[in-house]
Amino acid sequence: MQMWRVTQGVCRTDGAEGCPVYGVQVTLPDGTVWSFADVDTDRFAAERLACRLQSLQPSPCHFADLVLDFIEEQAQKV
Repeated sequence: MQMWRVTQGVCRTDGAEGCPVYGVQVTLPDGTVWSFADVDTDRFAAERLACRLQSLQPSPCHFADLVLDFIEEQAQKV
């Protein structure tokens, strides 16, 4: 079973240096780890994504598309 979790980092974009940013990381059953940093500045949004992906257990070939779709979904809310 895939294990999805929220990660925390620091923004390095000009003008926003030092601001906290959140991403998601998955550990596959074979120990492989995939990370997607800078998903959102809102920890709760990253938690929603991690929960969604934990429930879906998507194929690795879909990870990047699902994360990108979520980022685009969040951008439309602004």
